[in-house]
Amino acid sequence: MGDLVWDIGCGSGAFTAKAARFGAAVIAVDHDADALGRTTAAVRRFGVQAQTVHGVAPHVLEDLPEPDVVRVGGGGAAVVSAVADRRPERIVTHAATRDAAELIGRDLSEHGYAVECALLQSVELDTRAWREEKRTVAFLLSGRLPDRSP
Repeated sequence: MGDLVWDIGCGSGAFTAKAARFGAAVIAVDHDADALGRTTAAVRRFGVQAQTVHGVAPHVLEDLPEPDVVRVGGGGAAVVSAVADRRPERIVTHAATRDAAELIGRDLSEHGYAVECALLQSVELDTRAWREEKRTVAFLLSGRLPDRSP
C-alpha cells in the first residue's frame, strides 16, 4: 500500500479498514452519510483510524492531500479520470460492462498508466436442474504509473 490511500465510494468500509490495518493513512470518501457511518464503525471495530469525507466525487477531492493509492468504488469513468489527473502511483476500480471497462482502461492508458484488467464472473445455479439462473460479471481494473526512479 501507499502512504496515503483514498477510498472513494467507501460503502461498507471494509477496504478502508483493511488498508488502515496494513498501516496506510486512509481517507474514505462517500456521498452517502450512512456509508461513512458504516466505515467509521468498521475502522473502530479493527482498532484503526481513517478520516471520512462527506461529498460527491470528483468535486470533493479537490482539497484532499495527494494520494499514493486510490480505490474508486463509485463514480465511474469521470471520477477515475479526475483521480488520474492527480497522478497517484496506483488506481484500482471496477466496471460492470465491457464498454465501461474499455473506457476506463483507455483513459488510464492516456494518463500514462500501465493497465491490467481481469473479468470476474459468478453464476448462480439451480441445483435441481443444474441450470444457470443468474450470471454476474465485473471487470477489475488496475492502473500503475511506470517506476519513476533513476
